[in-house]
Amino acid sequence: MNGAKRSNPIASARDPGTTLARVNRLVTLAVLAVALLGSACGSTDGEPGSEGLDDSFYPNLGNGGYDVLHYDIDLDIDPEANTIQALTTITSRATQDLSAFNLDLSGLTVTEVQINGSRAEFSRSNTELIIEPAGALASGSEFSTSVSYSGSPEPVADPGVPYQPLGWQNIRGTILTASEPSGSMSWFPSNNHPTDKATFEIRITVPTPFTAASNGILVEESSADGYTTTTWRMDDPMATYLAAVYVGDFERVETNQAGGPLIRDYLPRDSPAEIAEALSITPQVISYYEDLLGPYPFDAYGTIVMPHTLGFAMENQTLSVHGRDTIDPLVIAHEIAHQWLGNSSTLDDWSETWLHEGFATYLSSMYMAEHHGWHLDVKMAGWHGTLSRWNSVPPMEIENAQMFDVSVYWRGALTLHALRGLVGETVFSEILRTHYQQSANGNTNTVEFLAVVTQLAGSEAAELVESWLYDDPMPPL
Repeated sequence: MNGAKRSNPIASARDPGTTLARVNRLVTLAVLAVALLGSACGSTDGEPGSEGLDDSFYPNLGNGGYDVLHYDIDLDIDPEANTIQALTTITSRATQDLSAFNLDLSGLTVTEVQINGSRAEFSRSNTELIIEPAGALASGSEFSTSVSYSGSPEPVADPGVPYQPLGWQNIRGTILTASEPSGSMSWFPSNNHPTDKATFEIRITVPTPFTAASNGILVEESSADGYTTTTWRMDDPMATYLAAVYVGDFERVETNQAGGPLIRDYLPRDSPAEIAEALSITPQVISYYEDLLGPYPFDAYGTIVMPHTLGFAMENQTLSVHGRDTIDPLVIAHEIAHQWLGNSSTLDDWSETWLHEGFATYLSSMYMAEHHGWHLDVKMAGWHGTLSRWNSVPPMEIENAQMFDVSVYWRGALTLHALRGLVGETVFSEILRTHYQQSANGNTNTVEFLAVVTQLAGSEAAELVESWLYDDPMPPL
């Protein structure tokens, strides 16, 4: 209004309408300027990223406001003391204007955090590492977060796996990580949810008598002053729960496979010949799944065998971990199947574990029928009878503590067996391949799988799948 009074007084006196129009225009411009200024201030100030990603079972797992592009993890490990000195540098892209954001980290002592080379304020709240950069990070910008930390990693207690500690484990001097679903935060800070995959480089320094192994390709190895440093690179997207560190007295054994990925196994140095012989089926299994699904998704594969029993095996990306008690064809084939369905094609919510375990169970059963004499119909009928007696919960009606219930494995597999019986071999193979290829290097869910079934086999087939996944009691086989 003051600006209008300083306009030409003669024109104002001569044409009051013109004066009013100018006043209105100036007021409008002033309002727009204030709005734009407020918007700019809001953009500069930013807002904190969310503390979780609203996963059905783990609402606080993962963090909002950014997308991780790459992890660079540098670990100096004392296996005997079970301690680490570590620096993890995370390259991310802001998905909003960020005034603060969280990383997931359990235990361990954080000494410094830097954003783009400058110190940042940080605090801790349970498993949340809360970081406040000196200035807001603009949406769309890439930024680097470096976290220096140390301590003795402790396994994570997870309600989805109440019978097994998760993450970093030191068992009689041998270190391994088995982190599904939440355990990776026991040894490095991350956006700890499978929907935020990234590439990785992991450097591990250990006393020279020890052997260290990790995901991907071994790109560098050097020794000096009684220590050995190995650098591992995972150039394909990987979920945090699949990142792995192994340290112990292992021997690396490579298998040549013409036209296939590098096969490298890590065996305890005192291993009997039977272990290497059991693992010799790996190229055959990979070839079998390639015929079903398409090319092996990564540059390498292998198995690391612990010098003791574990009671489980896990499909850490490109280097599955087994105990001496799980070196048999079915379990070996199961973990290899996960490299396609679980590691490359990954669920987007932890309530959908059947997409990993049901598929791996059925594909490994198909392999056993093809190469080890299983009668698949008989095996499926046996599982159906057992689950019927147990009145097992449907795979898509599970609760958190049932994520790895036998129903997720067996009834998930029975779902695929019933679908195969309805649509026939050719269409079933097309469904498998299409489902995998549409979600390779990314994430998927049951709705997307049902859409593939509907597209290729019709609504009747989709309704059959839904009945196996959701209905109680279980459909007849």
